[in-house]
Amino acid sequence: MFCFQDSYFQNKRFLITGASSGMGAHIALSLNSMGAEILAIARNEEKLLQKQESSKFPERFHPISRDLSEIDGLDRWTIDLVKQYGCCDGAVLSAGYQQIAPISSVLSVESAISLFKTNYFGNLQVIKGLVDRRAKSTKNASFVILSSNSSVKAQKGLCNYSATKGAINTAIRSIALEIAPLSYRINAISPGFVMTEMIQEWSQVYDEEYITNITKEYPLGIGHIEQITPLVCFLLSKDSMWITGQNIVIDGGASL
Repeated sequence: MFCFQDSYFQNKRFLITGASSGMGAHIALSLNSMGAEILAIARNEEKLLQKQESSKFPERFHPISRDLSEIDGLDRWTIDLVKQYGCCDGAVLSAGYQQIAPISSVLSVESAISLFKTNYFGNLQVIKGLVDRRAKSTKNASFVILSSNSSVKAQKGLCNYSATKGAINTAIRSIALEIAPLSYRINAISPGFVMTEMIQEWSQVYDEEYITNITKEYPLGIGHIEQITPLVCFLLSKDSMWITGQNIVIDGGASL
C-alpha cells in the first residue's frame, strides 16, 4: 500500500481523532497495519469497534469514545489518556465536519461557533494536552492536523468551514515555533475533494451532477483516501524530521 515496510511503525503509538470514518479511519488502520498502537478517538463508539475488528492488530487498536466539541477540560483528559496507555510518538487530528452555509441565508454565529468547537478548538485542546510536559510525548514526536484546500481555494457556501481551516493553517506556524525546543513538530495537510463515506452519506448534496462538475476543477481527478494517507505517514515518520509549521496542499492541482 505504501513505500513503508509493514513493520515501519512497530513499537510506535499514535493518537488519532476522527478515527471512526473517512480519512481518520483509513490513517488509523494503515498505521496499525504497519505495527503502530493506535488510540482511536471519535464520538461513535460502535463505528470505532467495527474499525478495531477490521484492524490488522486489534489488540493494538484502542477505541475511545469522546466528543471533541466538548472542549472544557479536553487537554487534561488527553493527558490522563496517555498516562493510561503510554506516551505518544505523534498524533493525527482529523476530527471535523463540513458545513455548507451561504452567508446570504443560513449562515449564523451559532453554527460558526459549533463548527469551530470541533474543527479547531477541540483538536487544539488535544494538541495542548500532548505537548504538556506531563504527557511525556516522545522525543521527535510529530503532530499532523487535517486542514482543507478550501482554506486556500475559494468555494461558495463554505465561509465558516474555510475559516476553521484557515485558523488551523496559521495556528500551526506559531505552535511549531513553541514546540520546536521540545523536539516536537507539527504540520497541516490540506486535501481537496476526496471521496469518503461522508460524500456518500450526503448524496443529496454531492449528487452525480455535482461530482461531474467538480471533477472538471481537478487536473488529476477527484482524490481518494488512499492518496492522502501516505503523506500523513511520511510526516509522522523520521524521514520528515526537518519539516515543521507547514501546510501541504494535496488536491490534484485543483488550487492551481
